[in-house]
Amino acid sequence: MSESSSTDHVLKDIVEPVNRYFHVPVSARIVSWLCQTRATPNQVSYTSILLGILSGLAFMSGGHFGMFWGGVLLELSLILDCVDGQLARATGQSSEWGRLLDGIGGYVAYLAVVFGITYSLPEFTGALAVVTVVCIMKAICFDYCKQYFTARVQEGTDGSRADVLKTYQKWSQSQSGILKVYFYYLQLQQWVFHGRWSSINDYSLEDERKASEEILTQEERNAFYLKTRPLTRIWRWNGHEFCLFLLAAFSLFDLLPMLLTPLAVVMTVQFFLTLALHRMLLPNEIRP
Repeated sequence: MSESSSTDHVLKDIVEPVNRYFHVPVSARIVSWLCQTRATPNQVSYTSILLGILSGLAFMSGGHFGMFWGGVLLELSLILDCVDGQLARATGQSSEWGRLLDGIGGYVAYLAVVFGITYSLPEFTGALAVVTVVCIMKAICFDYCKQYFTARVQEGTDGSRADVLKTYQKWSQSQSGILKVYFYYLQLQQWVFHGRWSSINDYSLEDERKASEEILTQEERNAFYLKTRPLTRIWRWNGHEFCLFLLAAFSLFDLLPMLLTPLAVVMTVQFFLTLALHRMLLPNEIRP
């Protein structure tokens, strides 16, 4: 599987560099091998989560040894986090549960890592708290931008609102607690980028169906792409994968105590500057 086929589902401009040039090429080789086995994407997701938890336990042990293996296990978890989605697309095993598992599992693994580092480096609790909150916000916002920009350019639709609509319809049929949590996750994205929020009981199905069916013409898509291309290239540096990759790299070389506080400052400034630029370039996106 080539890198191109592994990332065709999203705009190249918004793929995180650490994924595009490292994680995706490595995971593509793993997927090529897994396609010849009975391994499923969900099994890969569970393994990625397990490695993240083991990474947190390694960090808890502290010392050079614990930090080194914590970094190694974290990096392996990040690579497998790319493998599950690629494997699902390559084998036609994509599912709603798989996507939820991938998203929720990533947060579980990340929180385990943060807990482990906090346990072994309690003097950096404040910096880690900032890194954790900002990294989670980056993940939420980057997930939205990746879907929103890609759908706008490739299909001319608002993919984010379509996802809200689809999630609500599935929840209406199953009353699933997980789908309800995912609905509010999507509502948080809508609030950050559009200034609107709806509870699941007040959700207007007809209004959202009409909004999600609005399609840009090809000329409008091209204009949107040219206007937002600089923004997408900035957003690609705001993904959570890069933050976790840096934590893994710093751990391998025992640099966490030295670089945690600077990382917290840089991440925070970068994130809010990117949000400010987003508001400036897409002012009409904010609407009730």
